[in-house]
Amino acid sequence: MTIIEDTRQQRDKHGNKAEYFAAQGYTVVRSKLIVGDYARLDNQTVSIDTKRNVIELAGNICGKQHERFRAECERARELGIQLIVLVEEMPPKGDLALWQSPKNRAGEPLSHVKGETLKKAMATMTERYGVRFEFTTRQNSPKRIIEILKNIL
Repeated sequence: MTIIEDTRQQRDKHGNKAEYFAAQGYTVVRSKLIVGDYARLDNQTVSIDTKRNVIELAGNICGKQHERFRAECERARELGIQLIVLVEEMPPKGDLALWQSPKNRAGEPLSHVKGETLKKAMATMTERYGVRFEFTTRQNSPKRIIEILKNIL
């Protein structure tokens, strides 16, 4: 299987994925993807968009990046692409509603979005655009990407 990695994905921040893919014998080519960060070369009906943590996800769904992210979700739906957002952070006790933003050194939250609000917004995105959200650890992310891509029919 050959994996396409979007050229907008910063190589130096995703070395664990590149190392895992190479160790498992997968070829990775870098090319601009219509949506997401990773897809199969031979079947791009599923695309995986990775988020490094819940803060990034909150910014995409409830913050300044909302319009760009919504447009990406609409584009995926219009083109028949299943967009899977893979967040590289596990929510507390498996429930995003319990998530609270970490704080900076001054004690201010990095995001003013509450976990419960984010969870509801994600449900809306799923309902409207068919986006699927998954949570995993940063260490397990490369393995999960392969599992998702291998299961495309």
